Amino acid sequence: MIRKITVAALAVTTLAACDPVIGQGPHDPLAMIPTGGYVLFNIGGEVLSTRHTTIDVQPGGITGRTGCNNFAVATSGTPPELQVGEIQSSGLTCRWSDQENRFFNALRQANRITYEDGVLRIGGGPATLTFEYGTLATPPGPIGRNLQ
Repeated sequence: MIRKITVAALAVTTLAACDPVIGQGPHDPLAMIPTGGYVLFNIGGEVLSTRHTTIDVQPGGITGRTGCNNFAVATSGTPPELQVGEIQSSGLTCRWSDQENRFFNALRQANRITYEDGVLRIGGGPATLTFEYGTLATPPGPIGRNLQ
């Protein structure tokens, strides 16, 4: 009997380790938003066939990579409200510049952030950014990650 309880406790602990880290306590602005990595898969209703934009959500800011550029932006607000500061980017141009520009424009206009069932949405302007929790299965490399 004790062995069954121990096995059950270990299984629950192992599963809990797979869950995203949630903000700590009711006064944490990210209490409802899991911190950690996300992969962009949709901009304004358009499903992206090449997924190379990643973000890392942490208290006070979002950092990430758009395929060619690293970026950082300060954030504030209590979800679902979101205030986005000025985006700092490495500023390189590349073959994904159009997707990157649409991503940055949507992020600049964002005023809300929500998370439900493994999906993070940042929106408020004409285009909502939709992310799945996690990281790219393979590094983006010079051509991004093509899911087709």
